[in-house]
Amino acid sequence: MATGSERIEPQDNLHTRTTRALALRVIAAEDGAAILPNEAQLCRELGVSRTVVRESIKVLANKGLVEVRTRTGTRVRPRSEWRLLDPDILGWRAQVRPDTAFLRDLCEVRLALEPTAAGFAALRASAAELAALEGCLRRYEAAGRQGDKHALIDLDLEFHRAVVAASRNSLLLELSDSIRQPFRHVLSCTSRSAANLQLGREAHSDLLAALERRDPLAARAVSEKIVGLAMIAVEQVIRRRGAPRKEPT
Repeated sequence: MATGSERIEPQDNLHTRTTRALALRVIAAEDGAAILPNEAQLCRELGVSRTVVRESIKVLANKGLVEVRTRTGTRVRPRSEWRLLDPDILGWRAQVRPDTAFLRDLCEVRLALEPTAAGFAALRASAAELAALEGCLRRYEAAGRQGDKHALIDLDLEFHRAVVAASRNSLLLELSDSIRQPFRHVLSCTSRSAANLQLGREAHSDLLAALERRDPLAARAVSEKIVGLAMIAVEQVIRRRGAPRKEPT
C-alpha cells in the first residue's frame, strides 16, 4: 500500500509527482521481477486518473525501469536494464535509501571525473572563472564557520561544478551535472566531524591555489584528495547504518 506521502495532492504537477511516486516504488523493490498493482489500484492509492497513471508508466518504461505486459501487468525490470545515467533515475535512487553499491558507484564516478577536469581547468580557466571560484570558496569557509550544513553542501557542489566548467569540456560538464542531484542527497545524509570539515576547507583552498598556479598535476592530486574525503564520509555512513553489501543485479 502507498504511504500517505505518496498520495498526490491536487495542486501538484500530477504527471511529475505521479511519475516520481511510482519510480520510488519501483526503485525500492528488492525483487527485479516485482509487479506493480493494476491501474485501478494505483489510481486509488495515488488519487489520480488512469490517464495520469498511464502517462507516468510510459515514462518509466522509456527509462527502462518497467515493462508493460498485456496479460501480466507492469513488471519491474532488472536494474541492469535501467538507464542508470538518466538524471531522473540517479535522483530517484538517491532519494530511496541508497544501497552500498550505489553510494560507492557515485563516489567512484566522481573520482574518475573531477581530477581530470581539475587538471584541464588549471590550464584553461579564465581570470574571471578563478575569481568566481575564490568567491565561492570564501562563502564555503563562512558556511563552515557557521555550521550551516545545507549551505556547505550547496557551495561544495557549486565549487566543483565551476571547476569542471572551467575545464572547457562540455562532456565532462554534462556528466558532472548528471550526478549533481544524487550527490546532494547523499551528502545530506552524511555527517562530518569538525576535523573533516577543516580538512575539506583546506583541500578546497589548496585546489584553488593549484588552479591559480596553473599546475595541472597538483590540481589533479588535490581533487583526488577532496573526493577521497567524501568517500571516507560515505564509508562511515555505511558502517553506522550497518547497510548490507549489495551487488548490482
